[in-house]
Amino acid sequence: YILSYAIFSFASTKFTPYLSKIGYSAFERGIILSGYAAATIVMQLLFGVLSDRYQTIKKIIIVSLCMYGIVSAVLFSAEKSVIAVYFVLVSLSGGLLNACCGLYDTWILGCHEEIRRHLSFIKAFGSIGWAVGSMAASLVISLFSYRGLGISILAIAVLSLLNVALLPDIDRIGEKSKIAADDFKQLMTDGRYVLLIVILLLMYSMVIANNCTVIDKMIDLRATDAQISMKWSVQSLVEIPTYLAGAYLLSKFGGLKLLRLSCVMLTLQFVLFTWAKNPAVIIGVSGLQMFSAPVILIASKVLIMEMAPDKLKNSSQLIALSIFSGISSLLVPVVAGFFSEHIGFNHTLGCVTALGVCSLILTYPLGRLLARHTAEG
Repeated sequence: YILSYAIFSFASTKFTPYLSKIGYSAFERGIILSGYAAATIVMQLLFGVLSDRYQTIKKIIIVSLCMYGIVSAVLFSAEKSVIAVYFVLVSLSGGLLNACCGLYDTWILGCHEEIRRHLSFIKAFGSIGWAVGSMAASLVISLFSYRGLGISILAIAVLSLLNVALLPDIDRIGEKSKIAADDFKQLMTDGRYVLLIVILLLMYSMVIANNCTVIDKMIDLRATDAQISMKWSVQSLVEIPTYLAGAYLLSKFGGLKLLRLSCVMLTLQFVLFTWAKNPAVIIGVSGLQMFSAPVILIASKVLIMEMAPDKLKNSSQLIALSIFSGISSLLVPVVAGFFSEHIGFNHTLGCVTALGVCSLILTYPLGRLLARHTAEG
């Protein structure tokens, strides 16, 4: 988690500054960044089906990490290419890193109980890697330019692969799992599963807006590359206590209450992002990340695991992730980029705030569906 999330942050936190540096507007950046959302959807759906079909995640991760390292190295070396090239390279790099993040968590959930119980604790080390990587990326760029950043991603990917090779694969439930279309139909007609995905879609749209529109506002406020890196680092560092306490929080409050807490804190965070007048305030407000992204991931994975049948334990996670993270990543950069240019960053962020209110409201019918299913079960 430390090595992989460090190089994931190298690319993810520098997509927007890199595209801005080589001359693309907020709307053009939105178009390019939306490309990797489509790649994320396809990859996560494909990887989810393959992992359940062949009862392996380790092999898929090895191939994905290899491709991610190579593609990212090429991306940050191509400083004079046309927009179509950046669209393809960012789509592949971003899609692979998002897919790998989902695969890593699903890998843990597919292992034996001792490992599975420590999911949130292990994810804390991903946040450490992301925080260190976010700051290290700026240092690498200042010393060796963006080309050096790409080469660094490839080099660390090789180290991460050596680590992955030593780890056991997921526990098998059979040599091959015969998955029929009716299995997926049953999953997608489960009201609890569908409503949870809708809620997560609204919430994750806010996370994506934080990663692109808030960064665009910082650039508009003349934030330095170091300040942008500091924002990413602060977000990652404050996630660590939440992940470390994840098992306790779940046992104490349950997934649904944690989801509601995240809705409230996301809404508050975006109200403050809208009012912020300088980059330092935005960096400070990013500390509320403690109650948003990690809580969403912890609560959603546990809720989905409780809903899904055994033969779809892996694919149910990645299908949900591909929908709520993929669609939000596809739409938000373009839509927010368009509105940012026409009505300004503050009004756009104000509109995003409403998504938090909507998601909070929807958690109450979800609670009723969960209670009804428990009573009937």
